[in-house]
Amino acid sequence: MIVGISTVEIFFPENQSLKDKRQVLRKIVEKVRSRFSISVMEIDRNNLWQRAKIGFSVVGVKRDHVNAAIENVHEYIESLYIGTVIDTKTEIIVMGNEI
Repeated sequence: MIVGISTVEIFFPENQSLKDKRQVLRKIVEKVRSRFSISVMEIDRNNLWQRAKIGFSVVGVKRDHVNAAIENVHEYIESLYIGTVIDTKTEIIVMGNEI
C-alpha cells in the first residue's frame, strides 16, 4: 500500500476577514472532496485571514497512480482560481511491499 500525503499553502489576496477565509476554504475543500473522493482539510494558518494550509491524503497500490492523483489535486486547486498556490509539499509512504 502506498500513502501519499500532501499540503498546499494558499494565499487569498481578496480576503478581508476570517469569515471570508472560511467561505473560500469551504468552497475549495468541498470541491476537492467531491471531485476526488479524498480526505482534505485545513491543517494550519488558522488565525491568518489571507493564508491557509490544507492537507490531503491519497491511498493506492502503485506509486505512479498516487503521484498522479496528488498532481491532479494540485492542478485542480490552482485551476479554481480562488487563491494563489504559494507552496506544495508531498510525502510518499510505502507500507509493506510495493507492487
